[in-house]
Amino acid sequence: MDVSRPFAALSDGVDADVLVVLAGSTLPQSGRELARRAGRSNTGVQHVLDRLVEHGLVNRAEAGRIFLYTLNRNHLLAPAVEQMAGARAELVQRIRDEVGSWWLPPVHASLFGSAARGDGDTGSDIDLFVVRPGGTEPDEPPWREQIDRLAEAVRGWTGNNAGIVEVGEADLTRLRQDRPPVVVELEKDAVKLAGEPTRTLLGRM
Repeated sequence: MDVSRPFAALSDGVDADVLVVLAGSTLPQSGRELARRAGRSNTGVQHVLDRLVEHGLVNRAEAGRIFLYTLNRNHLLAPAVEQMAGARAELVQRIRDEVGSWWLPPVHASLFGSAARGDGDTGSDIDLFVVRPGGTEPDEPPWREQIDRLAEAVRGWTGNNAGIVEVGEADLTRLRQDRPPVVVELEKDAVKLAGEPTRTLLGRM
């Protein structure tokens, strides 16, 4: 899955870009504004808008010398559009739910890297940082099964590999002192999934 544009798995055209922008706001927007936000040409976006209005999926209202557009949320296809637009948020929630179901909870788990920033592509890993509780060895069957199940689930949900950086609770002090690249990335863009907040954890490191 292209984590910067998850909807591209269904449609890599202007239509999907326009619909995702419309789904992200309830405010009316001009064709020029939609083109800017979608990163597409004004002409291409206008052709798409005309067709979507014809199908009733998009509402058009005259405002002086311009037209303003909104997603018709009463349309039968609107829920599918909103689900497509929310694919990245859905991924985060699914990972949270999976980690939240673990029999042996982590001290901390977070999403970081391109998946957290939303700028990856189909070849990007879904990067996860997981801290084992003290006294738990990395190869202990209950813990290992949880990690493996998470990696398998992420692959099934996205088609991307899970890049899981796993450390023990006792390693946190050393990580703070050495400050490897993963710590810098976590400080910049981590999305907490479970356990202690990222800032609290980094401060304790």
